[in-house]
Amino acid sequence: MKKSKKNCALAVPTVLCTLVATSIGCRDANSVPLASHEPNYLFSKAMEIKEEVELNDSLFQTKDLLTEWFGTPDNPKIPDLLKDGDYSDLFTEENLKHAAGTSSNPGLYTAQQCVSCHGPTGQGRGPVAASQDPYPRDFRTGIFKFKGTPLAAKPRKEDIARVLKQGLSGTQMPIFDKLSDQQINALVDYVVFLSIRGDVERRLLRTASSNDGKLEDIKDAAEEALTQVADRWVAAEDSFEEFSEPEIPLVGAVAQDDAALVQSIEKGKELFRTTNCAQCHGLEANGVGTKPPDYDNWTKEWTVDINIQPTNADELIPLMALGGMKPQIIKPRNIVEGHLRGGRTPMDIYRRIRYGIPGGPMPAAAIVQSREEQGLLEEDLWHLVNYVLSIAQVPPPPVSPQPDGKPEVQQIAQARP
Repeated sequence: MKKSKKNCALAVPTVLCTLVATSIGCRDANSVPLASHEPNYLFSKAMEIKEEVELNDSLFQTKDLLTEWFGTPDNPKIPDLLKDGDYSDLFTEENLKHAAGTSSNPGLYTAQQCVSCHGPTGQGRGPVAASQDPYPRDFRTGIFKFKGTPLAAKPRKEDIARVLKQGLSGTQMPIFDKLSDQQINALVDYVVFLSIRGDVERRLLRTASSNDGKLEDIKDAAEEALTQVADRWVAAEDSFEEFSEPEIPLVGAVAQDDAALVQSIEKGKELFRTTNCAQCHGLEANGVGTKPPDYDNWTKEWTVDINIQPTNADELIPLMALGGMKPQIIKPRNIVEGHLRGGRTPMDIYRRIRYGIPGGPMPAAAIVQSREEQGLLEEDLWHLVNYVLSIAQVPPPPVSPQPDGKPEVQQIAQARP
């Protein structure tokens, strides 16, 4: 039976609140893994409100099946469907166990403090997450912002490894430069594992929400969802495009034509100010544009997408009790400060402009073949790259975790905008 949206928004079952509090309460960063993965209560409730259905039974049906297939946080399993063929390269059992650890022997994910920010099951809601801006990534959505693949594609495992090795400037994501390649690979495998599991859960809840809240044949639906998600991860490598550097000189090149470079930078500046770039980033590229404040897609999913304003505290409280984080306005990058989170080589900047940034307002560029069309020519992107790199300062890098596994608070503060 369908309910009114208002009732769905406010009727938060006490049992769910209790379970959430038990799952995510005030946990110490070094606490042992949970006995089971926390169901995605927030997404389930958002879908209930949006589709006016009851998903409680399907939520726990899904939890039971995913536990059977993926195991628990301290005993991860590889679903049978992913053990053969191309899927077998997604993660190995050895790497998953090395990252996850056990209740008596914490793995890399806990020892390296990943759990402090990203949460014990990758839900982006660890003990220190609420104090951060931006919030840590919720791996369960399957969306990653900084990668070398097109906007809608999954990242390559190499992209995730790069974030671990280089950190994210201007955030509390540190550099894990003390880890071996084997340890990095184990963490990457675990992130992919958590993402696939969470993505399958979300797909099953969507399926149930469009079927009057029921999953008639959950195993068939789950196999289909798992195949769809895994196929996208396998396809990520093939979606990566190699781009040739342009004939125009680039900022940072060893030998270059200074006059041509200055001309390119000026063209980039003009393009920046006359296209949509300045609307968000401002005419001076200082992050102060004319576009109204916005929120990322993760926040919109449980606010504006279900007709709740992110500023409406009364309506947000029941959803925050189920795992929602207080909405943060997404801030356009202050390019001058130089916190270029996807990397600062010319090719890094080129990919950010060409592909955009998933989950936020940064769109992919509209590439055209002639000036008669509305959009940007290939050479325009490189002029923008030169302009960005000509004004971006070089900020302090993200810090490395200290011997106790914890980044230094003072250093983090200095690395933030």
